[in-house]
Amino acid sequence: MTHRVATALALIAGFGLGAFATTAGRSQSSRPAYFVTLFDSVSQSEVADTNYPSLAPATFQAFGGRYLIHSGRTISFDGQPPKQIVVVAFENMERLQQWHRSQAFSQLYDVHKIAKVKAFAVEGVGDNNSAGRLGGSIVENSGE
Repeated sequence: MTHRVATALALIAGFGLGAFATTAGRSQSSRPAYFVTLFDSVSQSEVADTNYPSLAPATFQAFGGRYLIHSGRTISFDGQPPKQIVVVAFENMERLQQWHRSQAFSQLYDVHKIAKVKAFAVEGVGDNNSAGRLGGSIVENSGE
């Protein structure tokens, strides 16, 4: 009887771990990705002169990209902020990388004009992340 119980528990545990791994894999690929561009140029005309692909919506819209941040007022709390910040959101890192490897991107990208540009990609938090829900409950309970 003990052998049957151990076998049943092992089977249940294996099924649970498999279901968890499948769910975790799905949530990992559904994480949004962001292309962040920081411009340290002196003026707006100097920024525009870079022709950086994140400044051209037609290059990333075909890949599902959309602006989250495009300039706007910046308030510094620590250190000197860049002159301009652009953040383009994508469904996931794969779509972002497809845009970055695309002909539309490479046609505008000029390595000689990017001395004052920093650009990088970062994954965001997926919709199923418990930290987001926890943050909401902290805010709701902060008045107690």
